[in-house]
Amino acid sequence: MVGLMVAFHAASCGYFFCVRFPGVLEFPRDIYDDIRDIYILAGGPRWTSRATAAEVDDAPKLIPKVIHQTYKSGNIPGSLKPFMHSWRRLNEDWEIRFYDDEACLKFVQREFPEYMDAYRSLAKDVERSDFFRYMVVLRMGGIYADIDTECRKPLNNLILPRDTLVVGWENEFSTAEEAHSRKYVRKRQVLQWTFAGAPGHPALREICDHIARSTGTAFSASTNIDTLERTGPGVWTDIILKHARAHPPSKKDDPWTVRVLPKVYFGVHPLGLDGVGPDDPDIVVLHHFLGSWKVRGGWSGGLGIGALLHRAAGLFTRAAPDPVPNVEEAEEEQPMEASLPRDRQSAQLYPVSMVWQPPFTQLVDLVGHGDMQAGVDVAATLTAWGKWQPALAPGRGPSVAEALIGSLGGKGAERRVLVDIGAGNGYFSLAAAARGHRAIAFELSNNSLASFEASIAYNGFEKLITVHKVALGSREEIVCVDGRGLSSSRAQDLEVARGYGRPAAHNLSALAAAAVGGGGGCNRTALRRIGADLVPADVEVGAVRVSVTGWEGWVMEGLAMGWDKQSLHTVKTNNKLMGLMAREATPPPAVVLLELQPHAMARAGYEGGALKLLRTMQSWGYTDVSHSGHVCDERWHNITRSIRLRGAMALAAQEALRQPTWCTLPPDKFAPLAERASRAYPENILFVYKSGGSSGAGSGTGGVASPA
Repeated sequence: MVGLMVAFHAASCGYFFCVRFPGVLEFPRDIYDDIRDIYILAGGPRWTSRATAAEVDDAPKLIPKVIHQTYKSGNIPGSLKPFMHSWRRLNEDWEIRFYDDEACLKFVQREFPEYMDAYRSLAKDVERSDFFRYMVVLRMGGIYADIDTECRKPLNNLILPRDTLVVGWENEFSTAEEAHSRKYVRKRQVLQWTFAGAPGHPALREICDHIARSTGTAFSASTNIDTLERTGPGVWTDIILKHARAHPPSKKDDPWTVRVLPKVYFGVHPLGLDGVGPDDPDIVVLHHFLGSWKVRGGWSGGLGIGALLHRAAGLFTRAAPDPVPNVEEAEEEQPMEASLPRDRQSAQLYPVSMVWQPPFTQLVDLVGHGDMQAGVDVAATLTAWGKWQPALAPGRGPSVAEALIGSLGGKGAERRVLVDIGAGNGYFSLAAAARGHRAIAFELSNNSLASFEASIAYNGFEKLITVHKVALGSREEIVCVDGRGLSSSRAQDLEVARGYGRPAAHNLSALAAAAVGGGGGCNRTALRRIGADLVPADVEVGAVRVSVTGWEGWVMEGLAMGWDKQSLHTVKTNNKLMGLMAREATPPPAVVLLELQPHAMARAGYEGGALKLLRTMQSWGYTDVSHSGHVCDERWHNITRSIRLRGAMALAAQEALRQPTWCTLPPDKFAPLAERASRAYPENILFVYKSGGSSGAGSGTGGVASPA
């Protein structure tokens, strides 16, 4: 039986990135088990990152290597000591300074006599603790960490040389009512149980001045809310966003940067609330909430684990919330502002530092307010994890972004360009620009464009990213992107707004006829262009990403009209041969990533469907093909079910049998993939070009034009 299962697994190795079973079977060396191998085998560039972790660690930093912690006395409870030890164990070259209440008082007397009266007059210990943490980092620099926080990763790899203030998102909610029901005073809140800063940062000075002015101010009828507004995360969030707006990374000579980390770094709850588990490998600091101060609604408050779990479960079946205080209306956090379309001028965009090397900042919408893409709220995913990929969990790797952007090589390597079609809020284009590559992006949705264009300006990427506000296809036409009375869901409205809905929703003639009968019409039109006409002939395109919800075939046909005739021959459009000599031919890009949606392609009416497109790409010379998503996962689970569940292999072999993120895709698997693809999510198809094409190249695409 064991031999049969091993043989079965071996037979599938042409389909998967296979693993080696220790002592059982050796596979050929050229079978992919790492996405980087694809480029090496195909003669493409090696995947490189601009800076290694060691280089970041060794670089001089503006934030000193000092950790500040406080407790009311030197008698530390035993339950807290393991957390304190974690900071020392993982940060051996950092100095740790501990302050009890008496030491805090002496520090304020010595360093900030101007704040002494305000410090003494604060009514609560927690308010004095808040005030002290701002003062100690303002004067000394370093990182402040509550005593009930656990360090999970070394700080040296977190703090960058140019950082002068590093904070993290705690949580976000779509409405003020929902936030209030969870005892938050902002719909989107920055935590302050851990943060790092350089001495003298103006944001820290401003919050200290605010506290000194507000010691006698009543912000609401609730003493808990008063604390959150006077010294806590309410006012902290407001000031952080104000300074993040005033000191963007685009200001290269401005030292007072503010980097706001995704929730996973500092903001994960130990019970795994809000979708991010406490075992996530990206967690840097985990707050255990053992020192809750709130009179009502604090997370721990001395409760046992059973009561805590009961309280956590109640979050998802809660009763009607208490009345929402007027605090947020009076002191609403200030959003990022940019030159936005008229219908987006009131939009709120929030900065999130991406988990990417090197990092960049994406400005994103509040949860539930941004565009969905590949079935998920991209802004919410970026806020939580600082990364996103279609059809896969954010943390699975090698990621789609690593595969795509990595194919361009190192920083600015040979000036290769990313073409990003259906760019959405621009995550992939921004990631390419962060490594010095140019990107040519195509997007029509006003919602996505607001975030994308604001992020370009915020990072100073204007010279690296070009945005075309058009949809693409295999012929030029004017299309409707905001019809009346046709769509039945928000998702369908978004597909139409991006230019990639059902053809009937874009057809102006059909909509005009419907309008005569009182059943439809068009509110807004846009231009559909041929991709080959918008990519300059002198640009070396290194990679293409296509995310167009069923229009993949027409978009690729239009893009291929400008590619080298030797590989692609001619493309048939509108039943007329359009010779490639009409355009100056360019080499095909080394890598193409399709977010393939076979069911959407059939719905859109693309003749021959996904199977024809896969075969066409192969005929064009894209003979190294891999994929990730539902089909890859399903196939792996089916093949390995017996091995995983019946215990038929040794423990070491089972541990080696890890699930791949990427599977190889030979031609005989094209049809099964097209049949088994998810209706809800795309399958990521990664094509690597090898010159010459297959024997079927002479037939061209046999393609059809974009539908009218």
